[in-house]
Amino acid sequence: MTARLHSFASWLLTALLLSTAPTTAAAQNAGKPSAEPKKKMWEFNGSLGFSQTSGNANVLATNITNRLKYSVVGWSVVQDLAFFYGEANEKVNTNFWNGGVRGERTVADRVALFLASRYDRNVVQGISSRFQQGFGVTVAAVDDKQTKFNVALGGSFFQQTLTPGSTAKAARAFPAARAAMDFRHRLTDLAYVQQTAEYLPAIGDSMSAYFLNTESAIVAPISKKVGLKVGYVIRYNSEPPVRNSVQLRTTDTFFSSGLTLSF
Repeated sequence: MTARLHSFASWLLTALLLSTAPTTAAAQNAGKPSAEPKKKMWEFNGSLGFSQTSGNANVLATNITNRLKYSVVGWSVVQDLAFFYGEANEKVNTNFWNGGVRGERTVADRVALFLASRYDRNVVQGISSRFQQGFGVTVAAVDDKQTKFNVALGGSFFQQTLTPGSTAKAARAFPAARAAMDFRHRLTDLAYVQQTAEYLPAIGDSMSAYFLNTESAIVAPISKKVGLKVGYVIRYNSEPPVRNSVQLRTTDTFFSSGLTLSF
């Protein structure tokens, strides 16, 4: 009888342990933070804006931008493009291209090294084509779910070709230092504001020349993948070319609005 009682007690204890094991495991896991969502390997966003006026005045304006990013195991490659084109009374008054490719490698917590190549064209400012090769280090000064703030230091090398009849103090090829910042703040899960800026002072014979480029943008969502973007770009050249004996202006600005697509 005693042996049967011991056997029954052992069986009952085993059954109780097995029945409570999942509950205990669940309780232990409940106290642990949930796993972070898996980061996307591919990210894309692009925008398109268009307007046209006809009648007493004929005006055409269009803008296209895109940004494609691929990330894997500490590496990332980013391609971006911005295009602004405008006509007024059948005369081109805006023709601006700016695009590039950038490769980045994370070397420490919040620190990455990068190499970049860019191309821009701004006929109205006397630049037929300009190539830029750059390098440097990026530091993520702030990196949380709501705010990201990156700063970068490095250098660049420019090769430029001016439009016919244009001359400039800056040489056709010259080196430059580079300091830049990129600030992005989320207003909601899908809406955000962003501000970027870069300062590029020439080095050597063209030391008095420098470039200052900024972009301000705000994006409001229409759906999870579609939004409305309003942007303002400033391109400043301290030593703009002289074209046909006319000194060109130092500053070009581009205001744009349009639909964005992100995934």
